[in-house]
This record gives sequence, C-alpha cells and structure tokens, in this order.
Amino acid sequence: MRRRTVALALALGLLACQSSHDTTSPSTQPSSSTQPSSSTVIPGSETAWAEDMAVFAAGIRRVHPNPFWRQSEAEFDESVAAAPARLAAMSGPDGAVEVMRLAAGIDGHTGLYPAEAGFHLVALHLYLFDDGVHVVNAPDESLVGARVTAIGATPIDAAIDRVRPYAAHDNDATTNVVVPMLLMTPEVLHATGIVDGPTPEYHVETVDGRALDVAPDVLDWPTFRSRYGGDPVGLPKRPAPPFLARRDEAFWWTALDDSAGGAALYLQYNRVVARSGGITLPMLVAELTAALDRGEADRLIIDLRHNPGGDNRTYPPLLRWLIADARINRPGGLFVLIGRQTFSAAMNFATEVDTGTAAVFVGEPTGGRPNLYGDVRPVYLPNSRITVRVSSRYWEFGGPDDTRPWIAPDVAVAITSADLLAGLDPVLDAAIHAPGP
Repeated sequence: MRRRTVALALALGLLACQSSHDTTSPSTQPSSSTQPSSSTVIPGSETAWAEDMAVFAAGIRRVHPNPFWRQSEAEFDESVAAAPARLAAMSGPDGAVEVMRLAAGIDGHTGLYPAEAGFHLVALHLYLFDDGVHVVNAPDESLVGARVTAIGATPIDAAIDRVRPYAAHDNDATTNVVVPMLLMTPEVLHATGIVDGPTPEYHVETVDGRALDVAPDVLDWPTFRSRYGGDPVGLPKRPAPPFLARRDEAFWWTALDDSAGGAALYLQYNRVVARSGGITLPMLVAELTAALDRGEADRLIIDLRHNPGGDNRTYPPLLRWLIADARINRPGGLFVLIGRQTFSAAMNFATEVDTGTAAVFVGEPTGGRPNLYGDVRPVYLPNSRITVRVSSRYWEFGGPDDTRPWIAPDVAVAITSADLLAGLDPVLDAAIHAPGP
C-alpha cells in the first residue's frame, strides 16, 4: 500500500505547503468540465454563489471519506444554504475568506490555501506564546520579541477570537499555529472587521517597554518566503536557539557533548522526505548507527517540532531502525520532541513511534491527530474560480479505538518569548537532562 499524506499546508491544511507527491499545484488549470457553464451568470451574484456553494457541498461529500465526523451534516448544510446571500454582499477577496471559514471546520488539511488564493502577508512574522502574540521576525530587528497589543482598533485577544473560526485544524494545537498567520493576512483582517483598509497597523510593546505603532509592508507569499527564509508558520530560522538555525534542512544530526548535558545524539527531522541534500534516510540511519557503535552516545533525541509532514512512504528505514535497535528502543533511550507544527506525515511517524517504541515525548501537544484525514484533492468553484482542497483519505495509524486529538507530551514543556530572545531551548534541555529509567 502506498502511504502518503499532504504536508502541513497550514494549515498546516491552510498553509499552502505542497507535498512532493501532491498531484496539483497552484498553477494547475481547471478542466473544461469545471469552467462556468453559463455566460449569463454574473460573477459575485447570489445566483453565481449559489452555484458555487452547490459545487462546494457536492465536492466535500464526494471527496472526503467522512466530512461530518466533527460537525453535523445539518450544521454544514445550514451554513452552505445561508452562504450565497452573505457572499453576494461581499466585495473583493472577502468572499474567498468566507469560503475559507466554511471549509475550516472539516479537518486540518481541508481548506482554501492562502498562497493559492493570492492572499498577502505583512512583513512581520508573528507567533502565539503563552504570554501573547509576539513578533519573531521583522525588517527591524529591534521589533523581535515585541508583544502585539492590538491590530488597528481591535485588541489582540479580540482579534484572535475573530480569526480563529477561519483556521483549518485537527485540534486546538493546529489552531494555535495557524492563528498567527491569519493575523498576518490583510485579506483575513479586513473580512473579519479587524481593520478597514488594505494596510494593517499593529500596536506593539517592545521588550524595552516602548509602545509603537507599526505599519509593515504588505508582501505576496513568494516575496515573504524569499525575504524571511520560509513560510509564515511556526518559529522562523534564526541563529539561536540552535534548534532554529537549520530548520530549513529536511533532516540533520549531531552529537551533543557532555557540556550540553550528556551523551546523546540529536536528530532534527523537519520534513518527511527521502533525502536532505545528498544524504538519504538510509544513509542517515547508517551514520547514527555508526555513532552508537563508536560509543558517542547512549540515547537518541528526535526533534519533530518543525515537521509539518511530507511523504509517509519515505520514513520506514528510520522507523524500522528505531524499533529494532535495543540501544535506542528501551526506557530512557529515545526522546521525541513534539509541538503544534508536528502534523500530517510527521504525525503518522510520531504515532508509529508512539505505538512501536519506548519513546518519551517532550514538548507541546502535536498539531495533528494520531488518526487523521489527508491526501487533499481540488474542488474548483466555477464562478468565483476558487479552489478548495479537500481531504480524500483517512489514515488510521493509531488504530480504530484511538480517539486522541493529539499525542500529548509525557514531559510538558513550552518555549516562551523570553526563551527565544535569550537563545534558550527548554524543550531540548528537558530531554537532555531527563533522568534515566
């Protein structure tokens, strides 16, 4: 059986990260059978939106294996039936944002992907910590660490509440990684009434206590990615803490010396793919095995905190080794760092590690469920020309009785905004200093 899931595309569903085996791309053109059927339909009219909503509802039912696992069919039908009148009263991209909301309640992969929809981003990278929304990357380095207090006239807590229904999610952890990206998206801010104009203003309090009003540039997604080195999801690449410095590499490893807390191998596994640069996954396993043979370490730490997924057909060489090597698969021998961005194929991997090894999980709850929906397929709305990606497959890696919303950590640790500024990684530290069995 070919095992595959789409990478966190938002959302991790929303986030527009295409997996290597996804059969569609933002440039894919609809077939002639999905083009508008009548030249008399006025785009944006209630009639046009009613046609689109009929296609949307039929597509959800046709593609998704169980679209009403979370919301009832009656609730879904009621929302879709009421949508055309609301949509016809909207202008510009507000309608696309409303379609995003309609799809968001289905699962973490299903949704309207912002980059594909032509949405924009402000030149501030935001992250939701326990103590609020903070700037984690910006053109002005002095803004890094600043806490956002309001967007326009809307207090930040109210802004979070307004955008939350637009976040495609498997669980609350997925929502927490998607919400900051939505707060960076002018189209979403306008559609939710957080701001009136196209250029949002952010009110922030810097780490030295200054209150500033910031009107960042508005960028398209390719420009944001090139300027900031990646998608606006999770924590960005930064020199410190070290777990952020190489987050753009698919996987890499190092030995942690005694000064770091003990003899451990650290593997950062950021994308579920077959190779990272010139290193294949079997080559990686051979390197780790050789390091254990040389006595460089007596335990392994695998970091999945940045991993939104990929192709779950690629990880079996690593999984088989983790299960088979008694030096690793023992109490105190294997630690897995998890978080809100651990999703999709990375969630498949984490679930199989959970069920097949003695691993201790450290960090935050995962952004994906052990049993999840994935492998999106496009549903094209002919009049608005909006594409909604819909999950087409159910992955039951946790078994038929596993109803957990996430994998919860055995050792719960979260990085704070102060940790980020100080270059600290309390999650890794907790794994390094964990007591033996």
